[in-house]
Amino acid sequence: MNKTELVNAVAERSELSIKDASKAVDAVFETITNGLKEGKKPNF
Repeated sequence: MNKTELVNAVAERSELSIKDASKAVDAVFETITNGLKEGKKPNF
């Protein structure tokens, strides 16, 4: 799954617009990336 597919899936499941889903996906990736840079590990 690439980013476009992920954004489309998030938009469909959450009833968000593609634009808002893209912002949400970007925010999640940015948050995870920043955490990794700080030495934190994602624990889902």
